[in-house]
Amino acid sequence: MAKKKQKIPEKKSGLQTIHIILAALIILALAIYFLNPGEKSPEKTIAGDYSKLSKPSTHEPGKVKIMEFLNFKCGHCYELQKSMPPLLEKYGDKLEITYIPINFSGQSSKSVEAYIIAKQMGKGDEMYEALFTAGFEKNMDIMESTIAIETVASGIGLGPDFNRKFESGAAAKEAFDNFKLANNYRIEGTPTVIIDGNLMVVPTIANLDTVIGSILEQDS
Repeated sequence: MAKKKQKIPEKKSGLQTIHIILAALIILALAIYFLNPGEKSPEKTIAGDYSKLSKPSTHEPGKVKIMEFLNFKCGHCYELQKSMPPLLEKYGDKLEITYIPINFSGQSSKSVEAYIIAKQMGKGDEMYEALFTAGFEKNMDIMESTIAIETVASGIGLGPDFNRKFESGAAAKEAFDNFKLANNYRIEGTPTVIIDGNLMVVPTIANLDTVIGSILEQDS
């Protein structure tokens, strides 16, 4: 019986080989593109005078978060407090402000504790303004005098419950927490304004307006 002849496989033409190579190169190029889509666009620069801290941003689109480290005996803090209303009115609920009163070495923490307790009782903003007014306009000893602080509290509608908490030192730990937070941010003086967790901003109204406006403009 005659053996069947084996067919010798035909060699692929050079044109077929080129097509295969081109297809492989296209697939490789697409894979590289989708795995590494290119450089990110450069971060937009925020206008204004500030220092960027090595801390994470707490920014939320459409809102600017402000932390103000202050001291109720600080004249510059008092001036900033008096100048803030137009800025607050301009930006409204786009601003979220947290006041962080601190006491310096050798000072009592009584004014800090008074603010913390008042805030817990829903009267933080009122106490913030009342303490500055009492200290700078009425010359009351709001740093050391329990009587003076309780008089201020009475003027904003806080009575025996406030006095009991204040006299028992109920907010002493929170006052110390403020001090630790100030150390964490390396606060050297007041007022110090931190915006969105990582921008230490020069605390003038004009500069605050510039920085806030720039941040919100980038969000829009």
